[in-house]
Amino acid sequence: MASIDFSAPLDGVVVVDASTGLGSYCGRLLADLGAQVHRVGSDRFASPHRASFMNAGKIAASHDCDVIGLLAGAHLLVTDEGPAELTDRGLSPNAVAAAHPALVHVAISPFGMDGPYADRPATDLTLLAAGGLLALAGDPDRAPVRAWGEQTSVIAGTHAAVAALIALDVLEVSGVGQFVDVSVQEAVAHSLENAAQYLDLEGVTRRRVGAGPREAGTGLFTCRDGFVYLVGGLGGSPLAWDQIVAWLDDAGVANARELADGRWEDSTWRRSTEAVELFREQFESFADSRTKRDLVGQGQRRGISIAPVATPEDLLRDPQLLERSFFRTVDMDGHDVLLPGSPYRFRYSDVQPRAGSTPAAGRSLPCSAPSR
Repeated sequence: MASIDFSAPLDGVVVVDASTGLGSYCGRLLADLGAQVHRVGSDRFASPHRASFMNAGKIAASHDCDVIGLLAGAHLLVTDEGPAELTDRGLSPNAVAAAHPALVHVAISPFGMDGPYADRPATDLTLLAAGGLLALAGDPDRAPVRAWGEQTSVIAGTHAAVAALIALDVLEVSGVGQFVDVSVQEAVAHSLENAAQYLDLEGVTRRRVGAGPREAGTGLFTCRDGFVYLVGGLGGSPLAWDQIVAWLDDAGVANARELADGRWEDSTWRRSTEAVELFREQFESFADSRTKRDLVGQGQRRGISIAPVATPEDLLRDPQLLERSFFRTVDMDGHDVLLPGSPYRFRYSDVQPRAGSTPAAGRSLPCSAPSR
């Protein structure tokens, strides 16, 4: 019987991460998978917490390190600037490929490496807008709302990591490196769920819906310690409606039986403002004295689709995440930091966030070519 290799999937792979922020998550994911990731240059992170999250598992090289000198011993290079800036750094795709034909160069940039926007500056906000996601976020009667954090860097980093793994697989088989062009705008546009299909197949442009569809029984509802999300209707049709009515009636909610009236089967009525507000008044009077945990437990036992809106504090105490040891304590610059773990498990491979160092911490290692 063949022996089992318990090493990390990317054990032995050397990565030079020359990104400045937009591409940092790609390097973090590769480090989780066991790659030796050398972090070169300065981060543009305003928060030290974000710097720790993005640099877990990375080896910070000195600030004056010559990136080009590190490439001789690397399998993969990660950058996150447009073509003009890369050329200024001596890292243009053509120059890198000519000098290192067996190197995979994953170039993340706001709009891709060609086209009229190739060198256009961008921020998380403008990239959310350019990719279409901003148009779907927020209440329909208000301006779009930017999601918290730098979500475009996470979206881009995830797409770039998948592309990097494909290119590394080709490199292992053929010995040929390649240039991988990752557009953040396109990565965001690829993350719009079914918005493009609605427009293509039905001619419908999806709009912002705020807390959820304007339908009685569906959406965010307040409770004693926060919010729950309830799905009591879908597409104008009731969903587990009899169970919801019985739940409220059994709890002694005044006028709960009115929700059993035949008009609640009518999609036009269910989507009316009056129906939405009537149900909200009934349900929130019931939920006001109950916790998220109580509501979710009771509702799910009745076959009702209901979920808690978890806060960061809730996640740290979540029994499912604790049982699976999702949060991990790692050493960052000599300090223990609690970080979200990898969202996947390998039965026989070591995949997890690892100790690392941030360029800003002053603990960078001397610049030397990594071993390949």
